[in-house]
Amino acid sequence: MVRYLDPETDFGIPARKKTASSLASRRQKNGQLPREQALEAAREQALRVLDRNACSSAQIQKKLSVAGFQPHICEEIVNHLLEVGLLNDREYAAMLVRTRFRERGLVGHALIQELNRKGIPPALHPQALAQIDATQQEERVKELAEKKARTLGNVTYPQAMRRLASFLARKGYSPAQCREATHQVLSAMEFDED
Repeated sequence: MVRYLDPETDFGIPARKKTASSLASRRQKNGQLPREQALEAAREQALRVLDRNACSSAQIQKKLSVAGFQPHICEEIVNHLLEVGLLNDREYAAMLVRTRFRERGLVGHALIQELNRKGIPPALHPQALAQIDATQQEERVKELAEKKARTLGNVTYPQAMRRLASFLARKGYSPAQCREATHQVLSAMEFDED
């Protein structure tokens, strides 16, 4: 059961802190619930998680497992959520790729690592990654290079090249893309002679 804060009666009362012993006892309790009660409790917990943010089916399965629910209960809840459309790994992967590209400028292997970290099956990676074309990547790598170059300060040209290229490589850009963007951006800058 979810307990909501009533501002009229609970004002100034600190929230109860979750201790390790209370979490352990809750996990143990969840593992010993009868099947119907376990299904209901797991469903409620999964819905609370999905209410806060989108997740992959692997993330929901892991959260339920960590909460102490039996593996067959976790699997049944995840399968039910997939059937009713509350979970969709294909749509989640597509959304994740779009937002990570737009917000952080990630491409290529950096996006694949992100998809793997979120538990997206490798079979769904190509379709999600296909949303970002070469033109978008070229524009974004140049934007990132220009933004990073402004923060370099007083450095020599080789130092600027190394820092900028490694920054772009960590974002997942190919060596050719890193080299091209770095040369374009640094050619307009002045450097120390050291």
